[in-house]
Amino acid sequence: MFTAWVEANKTYEEARNLTYSTFLSKFLYDKRYRRWNPRKRGRTIGRLIWVPPRTGELYYLRMMLTVVKRPTCYKDIKKVGGIVRDNFRDACFEMGFLNDDKEYVAAINETNDWGSGYFLRKLFVTMLLSGTIKRPRHVWKKNLEDIIRRYSLSTKTSDK
Repeated sequence: MFTAWVEANKTYEEARNLTYSTFLSKFLYDKRYRRWNPRKRGRTIGRLIWVPPRTGELYYLRMMLTVVKRPTCYKDIKKVGGIVRDNFRDACFEMGFLNDDKEYVAAINETNDWGSGYFLRKLFVTMLLSGTIKRPRHVWKKNLEDIIRRYSLSTKTSDK
């Protein structure tokens, strides 16, 4: 499916203006022919699956898929400022994603939609242990309300 998306960018003009996540809502994958075709009717919500930060390059690839448009080959996804970066982490750094820990704030915010309070706390601890957060206190403050809310919801449920 992923490589077929790159091929669809070569074929369809309208696909080139979409990121991968928005592309999913405008095109339908044909399993039989292994290609994407424009959606003729109906709408759907395209969504990328959540990827934990500890997965490294896969996590950074997912970050790039939310902003990159027009890739016609795999290397285009790692291209920032006309230069193909060595890996997705470097590309994310050049895009400014890794300068202020916003990828960690975004990961916790996204997880808040479906994760339990326990999972949010465990995720934050995993991030701390990874040693890659530059400003842990900033990430904590940005997500404190959500973590407390999830914690209080889980304790109310367990009290019954």
